[in-house]
This record gives sequence, C-alpha cells and structure tokens, in this order.
Amino acid sequence: MKKLIIGVALVALTMSVLVLAGCGDDKKVPAGAIAAVGDGVVTQEQFDEIWSQAEAQYASQEGAPEFPKEGSEAYNQLKASIVNYLVQNEIIKEKAAEMDVKVTDEAFDERMKQIVEQVGGQKKLDKLLEQQSVTQAQLEQQLRAQMLQDAVQQKVYEDIAVSEADLKKYFEDPDNASQFKVEESVDARHILVKTKAEAEKVRDLLEADSSDANWKKVAKEYSTDTGSKDNGGDLGNFPRGRMVPPFEEAAFSLEAGEISKPVKSQFGYHIIEVTKKTPGSTQTFEEARPTIEQQLKFQKQATAWEEWLKKAKEEAGVVYAPGFDPELLTASPSPAASAAASPAE
Repeated sequence: MKKLIIGVALVALTMSVLVLAGCGDDKKVPAGAIAAVGDGVVTQEQFDEIWSQAEAQYASQEGAPEFPKEGSEAYNQLKASIVNYLVQNEIIKEKAAEMDVKVTDEAFDERMKQIVEQVGGQKKLDKLLEQQSVTQAQLEQQLRAQMLQDAVQQKVYEDIAVSEADLKKYFEDPDNASQFKVEESVDARHILVKTKAEAEKVRDLLEADSSDANWKKVAKEYSTDTGSKDNGGDLGNFPRGRMVPPFEEAAFSLEAGEISKPVKSQFGYHIIEVTKKTPGSTQTFEEARPTIEQQLKFQKQATAWEEWLKKAKEEAGVVYAPGFDPELLTASPSPAASAAASPAE
C-alpha cells in the first residue's frame, strides 16, 4: 500500500510512457517553467514537488539503493521520467477539455474513500504521506490526474473491438496452440511427519476414517507442514512439475480417494490423498474465446493509446527548457563523443 500512496504520481513514472520530446520553432518556455505544452506549461515548482517525493521514497524504503547521484544515468532517467509524467498530464488535461471528459466529484470521493480504507484509516494515510513528503492536497491532485487519464483512455478505447475473424485466426495459429492446452492436474491433501513409524500411524487413523473432519483433526495434531496443517492438509490443485519428485510421482499415481503409503522426501514422510483428478485436455475455441478476446483487445488498446498520445504530443508542440528535454537526458553517448573522452592508447 505504501507504493500506492507515493504512487499516484511516482508509480505512473514506471509505466510505459512515450518519450514526449519535441521542439517548436516559435514557442518559448516562460520563466519558472520547464516545458511549454499546448496552451499550458509545466512549472519548475511541479517538477520540484515530484522530485522531492522521489527522494523521500528512496529514504523511506529499508534496504533501498542510494538516491541517484546528479549526472548519473539513473539520475537523468528519473529526471526524464518525471518530466514525461508532468508533460503527459498537461497534454491529457488539455485534450480532456476538448473531449468533454471530466472526473466527477462523486467518482473522486469514492476513489479517495477506497484508498483510505485500503491503508487502514486516515491516520495511517497521514503517516504514510508524511514519510514520503506528500501532502493530502498533492495526493488528491495526483489522484485526479490519474483518474482523468483513465477517463480519457476509456474514451479512446470506445470503438475498439475484436472481430470474429481475428479471434479465430489467433486460435488457429499453430504458434499459439500451446496456450490452449490444459495440463493434467490433481487436487490433493497430505500430512507430513518426521518418521516412517509416525506416517504409518497417521495412515491407519485416516484409513479408519477419511472424512474431512478427521483429516482436519489428524493434520492439526500430527502434521509438521505449517502451510497446510490448519486446513486439513489441503494443497489445492497442482499440475506436474510443482511438487518435489517423490511426492509428485505418488500423487499422480493415486486414484481419487486413495490414501498413499508413506512417501519419503527431503522434508520427511508424507501420507497423501488425491481428492480429484483432472486429465489433460485442449480448450475448444469457445472455451478459449474469452481469454483470446481479452488479450487481443488489450493489445489493440495499448496500440491505440500509444498512437493517441503520439498525435496529441505532436499537436501540443512541446518545447523544453534547457536541461529538461527527456530525449537528450536519456540519449546514449555518440561513438565520437565516447572516443574523444577516451585516453589515447
């Protein structure tokens, strides 16, 4: 949850954001700003605010690396990410007004309420915000910006659909065939003990009464597997390759309802019961359809959003103040520059 809080702004910096570098022949960046964007600007104050939050985030995380040193690649990448984030916010704000897209107070209040509940109350939220140098007003501003982006995205996605032909083409492509195979699996429960003698005793108790109630009773009393002893030894459903070899071999050789003899592994001795066996199969087109549709729609949405942002950026004619152009901040040194900086052999 801590990351969510910093988060409304800084998590966005780690998302896939277009490099919104640009130049305009006539537009100038006014004093106190780092970029001119359409009819608006991104101010130095806005940048400094997010930068301070990034520094506080580094300081608040135990074991986190030191904050990047000025001039380092990591420093420049962070700087470029913050600029990109702020410029994108400004572009979206201007475009949202043109598209008549808004975030209602009701929707905002509901989202804010959810965040407070997820954190565990307003006092805990206040503490997290203080640790990371974020004021309540800044959080709300960043949350509104994120919600506005989400609303604009939904507008961009309105007409995106996946055709029946696209779905079938994907399903019938041999390169995708493995995605529709369902592996053989079993549902099983077990009791783990230290010695073979204990395992034999446990097996006798379960053979006499294999009810769920008795499994829970015996598991709680005898099992050394802390992860399953309190729920009757239940391990849920698993395919091959998930468990250690001796356990897997025994589990997949059992019939449903059959209780194994003691099975030795590096953890001790297991008594296993398979409660259900699910054979391997291949999904039909109708079974696979929802997953394929979701995947293809997501791909189309990602492409549409990238293209929309690119066009919006071009229309905004973004111009950067010296030292804030993301493209220059993240550019690799030219071979000529590297050679010039290298000592002669």
